[in-house]
Amino acid sequence: MTSNLTFLSSVVLFIFSSCNTDNSGFQTTENGLKFKLLKENIQGQKPKTDDYVEIKLIYLNNKDSILFNSNDISSTIKMRVDKPSHKACFEDALLLLKTGDQSLFKISADSFFIKTKKTKVPNWVKKGDILTFDIELINILNKEQISKEQQTLKEKRKKEEDDMISLYIKENEIEEESLISGLYYIEIQEGKGKHSKPSDILQVHYTGKFIDGSTFDSSLDRNELFAFQLGNAEVIAGWE
Repeated sequence: MTSNLTFLSSVVLFIFSSCNTDNSGFQTTENGLKFKLLKENIQGQKPKTDDYVEIKLIYLNNKDSILFNSNDISSTIKMRVDKPSHKACFEDALLLLKTGDQSLFKISADSFFIKTKKTKVPNWVKKGDILTFDIELINILNKEQISKEQQTLKEKRKKEEDDMISLYIKENEIEEESLISGLYYIEIQEGKGKHSKPSDILQVHYTGKFIDGSTFDSSLDRNELFAFQLGNAEVIAGWE
């Protein structure tokens, strides 16, 4: 099985290497998206904006280095088809495919990161760089099914978190009861000032730790107070 997977990866890399430097076989849509059909399902169904789809996805930079491979995290990924963010974009690629289709697409690197992923452009990206995507549309998913799966996953994660908290409380012999919201708190020092109220601007020092005791963030390390408006959803619910 390992040798087969290795061989498959080599084939994929070879295909991409050829396509990144060669435009032969590519077609261009009216909005400028370059694509090359690898596999077509004539009877397949096209997704619409806001549909949820299941896809296999690999994409490389212009130097043929793999940036993402859905096979590394799972066999497929599920995502919503958003409204196209610009011409010749990733969303256009999804809308062009039918279920069962597999195509290569060439998409502007800086536009992909800025407009589609809404993130900073990596330092290695230069103006004019192109990313090559291999997308296979496996299925168009039922929205109710997706909603149910998300709720199931949410409940599973909540139970896992509750179990971790219960174990922590037991191991550390904490006797305090939780609030109705589920928040546990231990008073270290009682203040003598006024109670805060919604819309107040608060300035606090804080230290955030994982359940194993390791610190992930602290305003004390920066020697800088953190300010936020109470009741304005500017911080997590536990803080409010």
